[in-house]
Amino acid sequence: MTSSVPPQGKGIQGAIKHLLEEQYAFVGGDRVQDMLIEDLIQIFKQYSRDPWNLEVGQTLWFAVHMDEKPGPGKTLSKMRVVPAILSITHEEDKQMRINGYSHQEIRRYRVARLLKEAYAQKGVLTQADVAELIGVSAGTIGKDIKVYQTEQGVILPYRGTIHDIGPSLTHKKVIIEKFLQGIPTPDISRMTQHTEEACDRYIKAFKKVRMLHGKMKPLEIARIIGMSERLVNEYIALIDAQRGVKEVETHVS
Repeated sequence: MTSSVPPQGKGIQGAIKHLLEEQYAFVGGDRVQDMLIEDLIQIFKQYSRDPWNLEVGQTLWFAVHMDEKPGPGKTLSKMRVVPAILSITHEEDKQMRINGYSHQEIRRYRVARLLKEAYAQKGVLTQADVAELIGVSAGTIGKDIKVYQTEQGVILPYRGTIHDIGPSLTHKKVIIEKFLQGIPTPDISRMTQHTEEACDRYIKAFKKVRMLHGKMKPLEIARIIGMSERLVNEYIALIDAQRGVKEVETHVS
């Protein structure tokens, strides 16, 4: 291999350009190489974080992007990820101990904090991710999430809910249930800890399902709209239930 020194004064762009010319000359011409270099620089900037900017108790973790679509045979290695700075420990943990909270209660709040922090940075963690970060089993994390959601009346943003994976009750279904109850979007946003923009996006998708229901099969609707068939069926169940209630009210009146 050639070990010549890259040109001075060109920074990382010059170093990559030198590498391409010396070792990968077959990769297009100058224009293609320049485009490749620009893309590489953008990826580097996106995935790099200055470790000196981390606070005590924080760590860098790569989470699956919130908009990544799961699919058959689509492994984690093929999914887009984002770097997220997460607080493994925090001052609030210390305050909770001082105030007499149990170890289990503090852990549940830590789990919720990690999930919320990742989601705020456009990432979603799995229960296995959180288990590895905290040092307990994934089963324990699953129980913590369930208890926290019940006690707080919220849906936490982890992959099971955001990407409609597994038996988890999806946050989207909860949002639509509240929409059908006539609850205003700002209140839905506050109750589910999601942005108003996200709530509006889910409501619009639900309205599309409602419009196509009865005209197409659930699988066809799922493919057209770009959501899981499981979620479409959840929406259809809500639609049918609402129609049933209206029919009863009409008959009674």
